[in-house]
Amino acid sequence: MADSRAAAHAEVLRRVFDLAGHGLTPTLAESILALDFPDQDAERVAELSAKANEGSLTEAEEAELEAYTNVGDLLALWQSKARQALQPTA
Repeated sequence: MADSRAAAHAEVLRRVFDLAGHGLTPTLAESILALDFPDQDAERVAELSAKANEGSLTEAEEAELEAYTNVGDLLALWQSKARQALQPTA
């Protein structure tokens, strides 16, 4: 279910970023590649992941970890698309 939500969000973002109908501009692609979780959030993800492995997440923590996972998946997808957009065309 989370995968289908992430895919739906990715599709909406694809349309947003493709404002002129020409795909990602080099400037936008470079900006997307520069995005990352702040250190504090990366530490929180590690903390939540450890608790998940122990089976001790609360319901709120599970939802928080799912949110981080969904955003991370979308970021990875968009960074992949950004790298593709920056590749020279053959």
